[in-house]
Amino acid sequence: MGLLEKASNIEAEEKPPETKVVKPKKEAVKEPPAEKPKKAAKKPKKVKPPKEKKPKTPRVKKELPDGFELATKSQKFIRRIFDFTVNYGWSVPLIALSAWGAFFNPTIFVLLGLGLIVFNLWFMPNYAGNRTVGNWISRTQYINSRGESPFSIYIAVKGMTTIFVLYGVFVLFVVMAEGSFGESTGAQIFNALGFLCLIPPLVDYIMYRIRGDLGLWDTLFGGVWLVRTTKSKEAKGWLKRLESVSDWTESKGFLNEQETSE
Repeated sequence: MGLLEKASNIEAEEKPPETKVVKPKKEAVKEPPAEKPKKAAKKPKKVKPPKEKKPKTPRVKKELPDGFELATKSQKFIRRIFDFTVNYGWSVPLIALSAWGAFFNPTIFVLLGLGLIVFNLWFMPNYAGNRTVGNWISRTQYINSRGESPFSIYIAVKGMTTIFVLYGVFVLFVVMAEGSFGESTGAQIFNALGFLCLIPPLVDYIMYRIRGDLGLWDTLFGGVWLVRTTKSKEAKGWLKRLESVSDWTESKGFLNEQETSE
């Protein structure tokens, strides 16, 4: 046994040591990075040609159309008197009685008065060719720059000017009597509205004084004038009675005075 072990050991020593062949590792082939897509070249901006400025059309002065004649000073005065009487004549005795200290319920009179205002400023213009009671008696009518009757709302707005004045004057007297603009918020708002109501009539008066023919409302509605008319041949019923009143005023020469500036 010992000889065999020695022989095997000698053979093991004589054998050359096995050399391990190390296979070279394959290097990973690196792929070139993908090229980023190039951005499309920006299109050159179109240069817009400069806009040609349109020449401003000059404002044409509103003038009375041909074929019409301005109402005389007497006709304007008569129209104001009769329209005021119909619209607000009822308020004069109520204000006088209230100032006198009389205690009564004015509700019925106020409702009747409001009915007269609606009749003269809404019903009459829509029923009788845009003419109020004052227009019929003074033989006048309103005409715009196109030679047509203005919208009926024009007569209503123009007729409400008196309410603005009455309300503003009433507030003015109240503030002067109390010596203050009001203690509560409600009273201050009431008084502030009263003073604001005085602005349109004041502007209207100043414009009449400066321009002579067109006031505030006349200008806002595109130019409106009060012109003379002739006797209507189609008037019937109560409109014919109004014509008879205008016949009387004309016979007295109240409608024939030459036009003068207001």
